[in-house]
Amino acid sequence: MRKEEFEDTRYVKIKNTDGQAFIKQFKKNLQVIYKKMKVLHEDNFILFPILDENEIVDILKNQQFEYEIIKRKGIIRNDYKFKSLKEALKNILPESLFHYIPNSYDIIGDIAILEFDKFNDLDAKIDDSLKIIIADALISVNKKVKTTYEKTSEIKGEFRVRDLKLLKGKDKSETLYRENGCSFKLDIKKIFFTPRLVFERKRLATAPINEGEVIFDLFSGVGPIAIQIAKRHKVMIHAFDINPVAYHYIKENISLNRLLGNVIPYNLDISSLILPSSEIGKNIQNKADRIIMNLPEKALNYINVACFLMKKSEGILHYYQFTEKPDVIEKTIENVKVTLSKFNYSIDKILNSKIVKHFSPKSELVVLDLKLRS
Repeated sequence: MRKEEFEDTRYVKIKNTDGQAFIKQFKKNLQVIYKKMKVLHEDNFILFPILDENEIVDILKNQQFEYEIIKRKGIIRNDYKFKSLKEALKNILPESLFHYIPNSYDIIGDIAILEFDKFNDLDAKIDDSLKIIIADALISVNKKVKTTYEKTSEIKGEFRVRDLKLLKGKDKSETLYRENGCSFKLDIKKIFFTPRLVFERKRLATAPINEGEVIFDLFSGVGPIAIQIAKRHKVMIHAFDINPVAYHYIKENISLNRLLGNVIPYNLDISSLILPSSEIGKNIQNKADRIIMNLPEKALNYINVACFLMKKSEGILHYYQFTEKPDVIEKTIENVKVTLSKFNYSIDKILNSKIVKHFSPKSELVVLDLKLRS
């Protein structure tokens, strides 16, 4: 149970004996009652918290019972769900500190991840205590959250992970995340995962995919794209990731979900597929009807692998890239077009091109859905 919190509030004060008549009157106008605050009792009176004094006066103008509009230090209900971090912190932090509250954060299962990018001018002691207060408020806003971490580094290394610092709760980085009817077990400290692509993953999973397609997910992680596609389509998906921990979790996640299609996971560097010594590469060369390349920092470096795997006749490529402004879509198309030509493939048709999300002040995440031919 959270600490008792207070807020200056207007109340309608009526006699206990008029309580039922008041409630009956407001059954059709419940929006004027301030549901955030507790109803108070003082001697022989009931105090109902209200939002709009003028609206209350208008509604009660024909009533026979007496009432009074008063102000009190109201008590916030313990079961009240705050709608935002700023609302939860309204009576805890001075307004001068509000600009330090993050505008967004990630929730993955029962774990929340915060990023504080405005703390450079704060004293270190204030810095740490303020972060704890904000983390505590986040848990009160999101009841399913049990643990909060702070991002303390950029994404780095071969496995694209970042450093995290515990702010509140148990230092437990494994969680179960649910998205679009699928469940994913993962460890946020050991694999790369973002919940911010939920709608993009749904778009891919609900695309018009033919039964029996052979699909290659070249950077599959714990399987959020591959598993969501196989959940809805009778297809064969080859899912690759270089991170052995991601490979461990995709195997577990395949078992967690009831799939129409099949997902075959591999723990390897996809660059090795094109080596003459790769037996796996020989078996899957030119077998792909569809390829997903969701590694926006480096996808262009692996176009040669995509061409090695794509059917010679034609195939579909879902390609993601971080591209610097301006003209991000045009630049991305040109990048892919030029690189494909080096491996005797070309863009037959642009099925879709769009900005998925803002990435930084200078760049955007772009997706291209392309029909390719050799």
